Amino acid sequence: METTQQQIQEFESILSELKEMLHLPDEVMTRLYNKFFESISPTLTQLNEAVAACDYESIEMLAHAIKGSSGSLRYTAISEIAQELEKNAHLKENYMYQERFNELLEKFNRAEECFKLWKNKMGLL
Repeated sequence: METTQQQIQEFESILSELKEMLHLPDEVMTRLYNKFFESISPTLTQLNEAVAACDYESIEMLAHAIKGSSGSLRYTAISEIAQELEKNAHLKENYMYQERFNELLEKFNRAEECFKLWKNKMGLL
């Protein structure tokens, strides 16, 4: 089991990489991450419903949105799973959608937890 400190370091590594690339102050970066977690949560709920209904068009569209926003913030693992879901839904392939969605949700929850721990450390909660 990872310690809180390791989770904070994980987020700080992602944040540092993106800050270096974008040259944005911490407050702007924090707002970007806040917005990401606020907007992706309902999208994940919709994606889960689309997976349960085998609604390929919705899976493709929702996974595409998740892929883009998570990739932009350097959440590579989330983005890669979303890309797989998008690709397979586009092809209407028989695929393990529910299993991959569950992995995506787990990665999202982990990323969100790391972000919350970091915000707490920084006194932003």
